[in-house]
Amino acid sequence: MPMRHLSLRQLQVVRTVAELGTMARAARALHMTGPAITQQVQQLERTLGAPVFDRLGRRLRLTVVGERVVAAAGDVQARLGLLYKEMDALRKRDDGTLHLGILGTGTHILPPLLAAFRERSPGITVQMVVLPRDELVRRILDGEVDLALMGRGAVPDADAAGPSGMPLVLEPFAVNPHVIIGWPGHPLEDARGIPAIELRHETVVQREAGSGTRAMLDGFLAMHRIVPRERITVTGNEMVKHAVMSRLGISLTSMHTLFLELKTGALVRLDVDGTPIVRTWYVAHHAGRWLPPAAAAFRDYLLDEGARKVDTETRALLSGSVGMR
Repeated sequence: MPMRHLSLRQLQVVRTVAELGTMARAARALHMTGPAITQQVQQLERTLGAPVFDRLGRRLRLTVVGERVVAAAGDVQARLGLLYKEMDALRKRDDGTLHLGILGTGTHILPPLLAAFRERSPGITVQMVVLPRDELVRRILDGEVDLALMGRGAVPDADAAGPSGMPLVLEPFAVNPHVIIGWPGHPLEDARGIPAIELRHETVVQREAGSGTRAMLDGFLAMHRIVPRERITVTGNEMVKHAVMSRLGISLTSMHTLFLELKTGALVRLDVDGTPIVRTWYVAHHAGRWLPPAAAAFRDYLLDEGARKVDTETRALLSGSVGMR
């Protein structure tokens, strides 16, 4: 049965004829001519290979096939009605699923912004993954992640994104300062303007290979020709912070992961020359894919109100009012 010849118009006509009882009434209701109504019914019957009406004089009665057609027409109409509602909600950006990705360093910055965003768009469902940069980029390119928060180092030549041919668009979102941290009572806690070379006496707690923070630390030590007394490798920001709190060593990490610890005094910032090392957070998405309305709405929020909130918090951290004793 060549179902490709079946049309929504044919289903609508049959359903209307069945509801109103005659083709003439259906023609008036649908603003069609009588012959046009007859033609639509006949085309559908040829497609199905069976009559949809028994013609008893001027009376029309649905056949078994016709009953199935009318039921299917009702299902289609209901589904289309739901589709219209869904599309309207999408256009208003208050529905749909938001597929987010984030680097581990960003887990302290994104959730509060997401919570504020969902207060105004509670109909949006969120699916969020925390991944290493290479895997995060892969998922954006494969279409599994709509929007991500990452650093510039995630993609080579990121400034060439979009029209220049790069697969990702990276839009600057917020500064991401990194500082040297120690435990309360560390010998350098109260010192100011500490020469970077002094870190050669310290044990350094470092992130795993492949981490952007690890690459930044390696660059800082190399630039200042520092060979630490010892280097301890751990996985993830939380492990770094707990290692430093346990006095295993000092470390370099993003201030955005430290707000609570600096505020409570669980960790202290060491005033080492050449820090903070300031990088940038970017909102990333695929350059060649349509950005779903939920993701587009969150992108707009991040780059406007979200950016202002992060900037305010960052200024407080950098002012020395938190974590510098």
